Amino acid sequence: MTITDTLNKTAGRFTTLVVSKGSTNTSFCARINSATAKTVRFYDVNAGANRVVPTNSIVFARSGSTQYRKPVSK
Repeated sequence: MTITDTLNKTAGRFTTLVVSKGSTNTSFCARINSATAKTVRFYDVNAGANRVVPTNSIVFARSGSTQYRKPVSK
């Protein structure tokens, strides 16, 4: 299952997102609005703000039993 499929499947539910920016990972409690091959739009519950991040920066997403983990590149 691709990242966009996983995120669109969790749309509207609380999702844990881990986003990589440089060498730092940031964790969000999010409600996914939409996910495309290029961007993910979500509502950041803790900050009370809408955010847009590049899809390729998502390293982990989980909502209930649905989970995505970015493969480790060698």
